[in-house]
Amino acid sequence: MSNRSSNKRLRLALVAHDAKKDLMVEWARANGDTLKHAHIFATGTTGGRISAALPNLEVTALKSGPLGGDQQIGAIECGC
Repeated sequence: MSNRSSNKRLRLALVAHDAKKDLMVEWARANGDTLKHAHIFATGTTGGRISAALPNLEVTALKSGPLGGDQQIGAIECGC
């Protein structure tokens, strides 16, 4: 069952390592209309940069990847 048909809000995890952070922000800008319907979870710097570029999005920035952000994303319960 899709998230839309069950009226659950889309939850999306975004992780961009090192030199890919600029590309992730560009991708988020290009897909902003779709992402405004999602709750985004992102590792620290990535989440901060996406929030700064697109303040209308709901972004939860976790720890930076090397400090445990990747594990935090893996531990989020999907509620499926």
